[in-house]
Amino acid sequence: RQLYRVPDSIPDQTACLIEPFTVGTRAARRSLPRQGENAIVFGAGTIGIAAAIALKEFGCGQVMVTDLSNLRLEKAAGLGFAVCNSGREDLKVKAMEVFGTARSLTGETADVDIYIDAAGAPGLIEQYQGMGKIMSRLVAVAVLAGKRPIDVLAMTYAQHAIIGSGGYMPEDVEMVLGIMAEGKYDIASIITHEFPHEKLAEAIETAAQPDKALNVVIHYGL
Repeated sequence: RQLYRVPDSIPDQTACLIEPFTVGTRAARRSLPRQGENAIVFGAGTIGIAAAIALKEFGCGQVMVTDLSNLRLEKAAGLGFAVCNSGREDLKVKAMEVFGTARSLTGETADVDIYIDAAGAPGLIEQYQGMGKIMSRLVAVAVLAGKRPIDVLAMTYAQHAIIGSGGYMPEDVEMVLGIMAEGKYDIASIITHEFPHEKLAEAIETAAQPDKALNVVIHYGL
């Protein structure tokens, strides 16, 4: 095990998010991002927003975050990302407006190089395979119980890559600490609620409502 000293320049609120941010950063790193590439992140939870920030830090040009929660999308937009409520908007159409167009196996699609699945919802891999441009790649970091179908024939002809990501490495921790210490992103803004430990049950119930909460912090007295 390795211990990391949290710099004094990182506020306690922001430091609460270090662990999920390292997981999101690992997912972004696993996508092998290149300068100027475009990306879509499925899921505006903590790991999805962390992945979006890391993709920008790795040099991606434009990053869009998609989710069903307007609250979470507002938080992502506040950090400078394009957003799409995929329950109300056609993601492919919106992405083509934001990123421009490219070719897929089935015709015109959005010019997106990287997709990150930080939502784990059923159908996202199929959605990627249906709209991913030639030679794009998907990183799956969200956990969904059971098997997930992949069209290997379509993956082969489209030259898609589907990549797994789990946990984090020391370089991810160091990168997250650097991002948080720099303070370029208002990371604490994605904390929506704070509770004393005496209200633990209420805090857990609140955290389970994606339309009302994103990150919930519980304070314990010393």
